[in-house]
Amino acid sequence: MPFYRKRLWRWLYLLFILVVVTVLLFSCLQRTILDTDLSSLLPKDAQSVQAKLVAKDRINRRMNRDILVLVGSHKGDDALVAAEAVQKKWQNSQIFVSVTGKIEPELVKMQADMRRLSLAIVPASTWDAIVHEPATAFSKQAKALVNPFAGGVLPVEEDWLGLSSAIMQQVSHNSPVFFNAQTGWLNIEDGDTTWVLLRARLPEKAGIINIPNELLPLIEDTRTELAKYNVQLLMAGGAIFAAENKTVGEKESQYMSVLGMTLTFLLLLFLFRSARILFLILPLCVGVIVGLAVTVAMFGQIHILTLVVGTSLIGVLLDFPLHWLASSVVQQQWQRWQALHIVTKAFLLSLIITLLGYAALFITPLPILQQTAVFSAIALISAFLFNLLWLPTIFANVQACIGLAILNAMMVFGEAIISCRQFILRRKWPFVILLLVIGGGLCKLNTNDDIRQWVNLSPEWLKQAEAIGKLTKTMPSGQYYVLLAENDDRLLEKSQSLARSLQLLIQEKKLFNYQSIDQWVAPVSVQKQRKQDIEKIIANRQSWQELLEIGVEEQSVYNYLYTLQQLPVQSIGQSLDSELATAWQDLYLGKMANGKVAAIVTLAGVKEVSVLQSLADNAKGIYFVNDVQQLNQLFAHTRNLAIILKLASYVIGMGVLAYAFGWRKGLILLMVPIFASLSCVALFAYFNWTMSLFAIFGLFLVTAIGMDYAIYVSIEKFAVEERVAGVLLAATTTIISFAILGFSATPAIASFGRSVAFGVLFSVILALALLPNIKIKG
Repeated sequence: MPFYRKRLWRWLYLLFILVVVTVLLFSCLQRTILDTDLSSLLPKDAQSVQAKLVAKDRINRRMNRDILVLVGSHKGDDALVAAEAVQKKWQNSQIFVSVTGKIEPELVKMQADMRRLSLAIVPASTWDAIVHEPATAFSKQAKALVNPFAGGVLPVEEDWLGLSSAIMQQVSHNSPVFFNAQTGWLNIEDGDTTWVLLRARLPEKAGIINIPNELLPLIEDTRTELAKYNVQLLMAGGAIFAAENKTVGEKESQYMSVLGMTLTFLLLLFLFRSARILFLILPLCVGVIVGLAVTVAMFGQIHILTLVVGTSLIGVLLDFPLHWLASSVVQQQWQRWQALHIVTKAFLLSLIITLLGYAALFITPLPILQQTAVFSAIALISAFLFNLLWLPTIFANVQACIGLAILNAMMVFGEAIISCRQFILRRKWPFVILLLVIGGGLCKLNTNDDIRQWVNLSPEWLKQAEAIGKLTKTMPSGQYYVLLAENDDRLLEKSQSLARSLQLLIQEKKLFNYQSIDQWVAPVSVQKQRKQDIEKIIANRQSWQELLEIGVEEQSVYNYLYTLQQLPVQSIGQSLDSELATAWQDLYLGKMANGKVAAIVTLAGVKEVSVLQSLADNAKGIYFVNDVQQLNQLFAHTRNLAIILKLASYVIGMGVLAYAFGWRKGLILLMVPIFASLSCVALFAYFNWTMSLFAIFGLFLVTAIGMDYAIYVSIEKFAVEERVAGVLLAATTTIISFAILGFSATPAIASFGRSVAFGVLFSVILALALLPNIKIKG
């Protein structure tokens, strides 16, 4: 007796499902299992330099952690009032770690940092001017002494060389953003519009940014509330895109699965006219739950795209039970165990080939494809086992019934396909035309992949991000440098050398701007040289003569210069331990595992990537990172790998089919998924749809489904009518599920859905073409 007829195995499997559900619920309570981060779609490059991996993680966190808000108006007071409302609302929301708007600097702490860092962070150009013309610096401070509106953060008598003013200018980094001392807010003046700037920071735990579900509703409430202030509102941040994709993905996952299941089961109810057909939802639930649990166990989380794709398995998971039930439609005295035994043998072949295809996908370098492969494979296996163990019991003493008119319509459709086959085989030229059409499509196929095709990036948010980039003059790009050196001084020297080349590119309009750690702090060797420079200034008493003439005591100047000279040198890490250094803190990566230190040089407004690439020198620890180019190369490599794996799956499938049916029949059966896939690819070309990685992944599923249909129609123990009904029932439910995905707002999901839906349609036609003539009942 087969194992699936024994009651013990049924209850053991049911116990297993209950344990899986319990573990999954516990995992959901312990942590967020749904991943919406775009960066997690991409592979972890284990072969890359550690500094580059750390830099990529830092860049991604920097992008997703902060949300920048600009409130603008022709009337500065209106913008200020609206900005205060935003700050209060966002602080009260408890969503953010901090909401920085109105700044109330701790003057005492800022002054202490300024004194400590004076020699380390004063710009090189300012210091060179002081060394060559110290009298000019002292003269400027002499004027500031009698002018109450002049001076810097430090009192004039504590800053006789005027270093604090130069440092504050350095902190602003020539940015259009400036601190309005009268209001305490950061402002941007753009023509007659005054912009007030706020920055909100999301919580971070173990390097993972927490994007709460309440973020988008808060943003919408803010936009509605600010409408009454008659101001402009701009917002930008990676978290907004992630939150929107999470919301869209969850909604799509819900409505697509509900819509797919509703349409599928309404169709089955209409066809079978029995409420018991609704029990087919059980293997679907089992497959999805076990697949979800195993994926979370292996990867820690499941990405929203994987979940959306997973909902499309509804149709595929129904193939086996519908093949099984189809025989009861035609047979008057249906033997459910005998039918199950026949279908199982055939379905196992296609299941093995399907799992081999998923195994091939699992070895691709893209985590999203790996997740999808695991989820789909486990869902198919677990649903298949449930079907074997429980469906015969659930459908005991059931005789399925489909209306004669519907059944005859199925047979007419099958007979039409067979007639077309016979016509093509007799005339030959239609077959040549079909080959030319397919070949023409393959020649004009578009295979360019882009990360923007993977997710739904709202044009509205993209437009706002671009506007903020222009106003703040940041315009971040996907290119940056990673510098690696033996110590901090060598790191700063490399950064300075690179900066000189970047300045030339800015002058040539090939680059808009850059940000590097050497803009903030000088090497220790330079700081020591500045101490020696102070000796020369002390020896040149004439340089501060103007101060003496207005009554400043000479001892005061001596004490200032001596104190300045005695300041301890500052390492990069020490210099960054200040609020003044906020703009540079993310650039320093610290010490790596090999003992070297690393830093990032960010770029803005890149015009010519090739010129920037030429400045890199990996041998000297200057790495140019071009995320866009690397992704394109990765996509091309993965796409080629997927094609190779697909061809390999055909070879393996041929071996399996040859073992089961012989070489000649096996080859004929294999032609069904091959021609279905080629036809689908040609269709994509003629509709100008991109054959993306997700579309190619869909073809893996087409191969499995096409193989299933081809094998099923070859089962001679079933009547031809049973085979036609089984294929059409299974194909209809599958096409419904994947056609719905074709309308997804996420390009990758839509591409996947179209690929499978059309591929299955072609598979049905080709599989039914293998049948002999059909008898239509009157």
